[in-house]
Amino acid sequence: MYQFDKIKLVVWDLDETFWKGTFSEGDIEVPNQNRRLIALLTDIGIVNSICSKNDEKQVMDYLKDQGLAEYFVFPSINWSPKGARIKQLISDMQFRPANVLFLDDNPSNLAEASYSCPEIMTGTPALLPQLLADAEKADHKDPEHKRLQQYRILEEKHQVRAEFSSNEEFLYKSNIRVDISTDCDANVDRIHDLILRSNQLNFTKVRSTKEELSDLFADPNVSCGYISVRDNFGNYGIVGFYAVKSNRLLHFVFSCRTLGMGIEQYIYNKLGRPELTIAGEVISDLSATEIPGWINQKTVDSSFSQMKIKKLDAHVVLVKGPCDLFQVYPYIANTELFDTEFTHTTEDGLVIESTGHTTHIVEALRLSKAQKQMVVDEVPFAHLDMYCDNIYRRDYKVVFLSILADCNLGVYRRKQTGEQLAFLEYIHPITDPSNWPGLISGEYPTSNFHFTEDILRKFSEKYEFIGRNTPEQIVANLDFIWKHLPKNCVLTIMLGGELYYEKNAFEAYMDRHLVHKKVNDAIRSWAGSQENVRLIDVNKYLVDQNSFYDHFNHYIKPVYYALASEMVEIVNEITGSQIKETSKAKMLFIRVKELLAPTYYKLRGVLKK
Repeated sequence: MYQFDKIKLVVWDLDETFWKGTFSEGDIEVPNQNRRLIALLTDIGIVNSICSKNDEKQVMDYLKDQGLAEYFVFPSINWSPKGARIKQLISDMQFRPANVLFLDDNPSNLAEASYSCPEIMTGTPALLPQLLADAEKADHKDPEHKRLQQYRILEEKHQVRAEFSSNEEFLYKSNIRVDISTDCDANVDRIHDLILRSNQLNFTKVRSTKEELSDLFADPNVSCGYISVRDNFGNYGIVGFYAVKSNRLLHFVFSCRTLGMGIEQYIYNKLGRPELTIAGEVISDLSATEIPGWINQKTVDSSFSQMKIKKLDAHVVLVKGPCDLFQVYPYIANTELFDTEFTHTTEDGLVIESTGHTTHIVEALRLSKAQKQMVVDEVPFAHLDMYCDNIYRRDYKVVFLSILADCNLGVYRRKQTGEQLAFLEYIHPITDPSNWPGLISGEYPTSNFHFTEDILRKFSEKYEFIGRNTPEQIVANLDFIWKHLPKNCVLTIMLGGELYYEKNAFEAYMDRHLVHKKVNDAIRSWAGSQENVRLIDVNKYLVDQNSFYDHFNHYIKPVYYALASEMVEIVNEITGSQIKETSKAKMLFIRVKELLAPTYYKLRGVLKK
C-alpha cells in the first residue's frame, strides 16, 4: 500500500514508466513531469534508482546526455528477472523493503517484486501524478543533495569491494581516517540526532535532550568527544559520540553508516577501554583489545584474509537469530550472499529480538495473514517482522538457527483463539501486575517499548503468559520447522553454552547454563534420528572462564572464529563450494588452536594471572 511518508527510495522501470516508448525501438521521450519529479524527490531526501530490462551502457549514455544520470544510484539494468535484482539492490543500499517504492508498467514485474520483497510498495505509472503532488507538498529538506551523495559514496564503495578477496583487505585499501574532536557544543544538533536515532550501535541507549547534552559538555568532570570519519570513498561526517566520567562511559554511540569498519572498537580502545554497561542488544563486539590496524594506518598490511566461500549463489543460505549468529560474520567473507534475519530495530525504535524464536517461526506458517494482522493491530509492541516466513518460501539449501531466544523470552497466548507471540525476558511476565511498575519505569528490559498501565491491562485481558518454552516444546517446534523447509534443505542448529559464567549479574541468567543443558540434550536426542539436521555445539570451545568476554552469551574471538569455521564447512559441503585460504599460515594456526582448545585457554588464563 502506497504511503508517501514512508518512502526513502524509489526504484524506476524505464520503458513506458520513466519515459514514453521502448528504448530498443527508438523514439523515446522523458515527460517533463518525470524530470521534475526526480529532482523534487532528491530535494526532499528521497533517493532514486533503476531496475530495468535494457542494455546498460546505451541507457546510461542516454541518461547522461539528458542530464538525468546524476539523479540515479545503484542502477540495475540488464535482462535478468527483476524480483531477485530488486531484493539485492535494496540489500546493497541498506534499506528496508517497507521504505521502497517500485514503479513499473508491467503487473508481472510488480508481482515478482512483491514476492521477493513482501513489504515493498509498488505502483504503475498511474501513481505518478499522486507521487508528484505529494513531493511538491513536502519540505525541501535536502537542497544540497547530501543524502544522494551519501549513497553515491556507498555505490562506489560497493563497486570497489568486489575487487578485493576479503573485507579486511578492503578495509586496509580504503585508507580510513578517524578524527576525535571536542568542540561538541558547535555540533549539538548532529550529536543529539545521532543519540536519538541510533540503536544498533548505541551501547548505552541514553536519549539525552539537547539541554542535557549542553550541560554535559559544560561539566569539567566529563570528557566528551565526537568522531568524524573519511576514507577513499568520501567524508562520512560526524558518525559517533562519547562522554566519559570517572572512567565510565555515559554515552557511546555510532551511526550504522560505518557498520563493519571497526570504528567503535578503535575508539573504545583509544579511550583505554573504560567501564561500559551495555544497554539492550548491539550489533558490535568490543572484546578485541587490539586497535584495528586499517584505521589511521601508516603502512598497508593485507596479509590476513577471511575464510571465503567460493562458487556460492546468492540467497541459498539463511542465517536467522540473535547476536550470537552475527558475531561470526567478521570471519566469513562474502556474507552478502547470505540472507539474514537478525535482531533489529523498527523505525519506531522497537527492538525485534524474537525473529529467531521457534514459536514465531512456527506461527509464521501456522497463522493466516488475517491472524497475524489481528495480533499486530491489537498488541502495540507486536510487529509483522516477528512473523517473517521467508524460511519456508525461499529455496534455501542451508538454514542456521539459534536456540538462545527460546531460552530467554516469555511466550504469550491469545486467550480466545490461541495465537502466540514471544516478547521480553520470561522472568518478568508482562501479564503480572506486580511487574508493571518495573516495565513502566524501564527498570526491566522493554525492547525500547514505552509501556503504560493501560497498555499492560488491555494486553493482559486478551493474552495469558504460558512461560518460557520447555525443551519438549522447542523440539516440537524444530520438528515442525524442519518438516516444512524446502526439500533437501539442511537445518543447522546453534546450541547454547552450558558453562556457568561466574561474573553473571543478571537474574534471568542465573541458571541459564542448566536450561541450555536440558534443551541441548533434548535437541541432540531428536537430531540424532533426523536426516538433514546438523548441530553446531559451542561447548566444544568453552573451556573455562577465560572463554567468556562480558556476558554469558558473549565469547572471546577464538570461539567465534571456531564457530565460523564450522558454518563455512557446512555451507561448502552442502552447496559444493570451496574455501579459499589466502593466508595458510594463519588458518593453520587457528586450526591447531581449535584442536588444542582446552590447553590454549588454560594456558591463556595462567599467563593472565
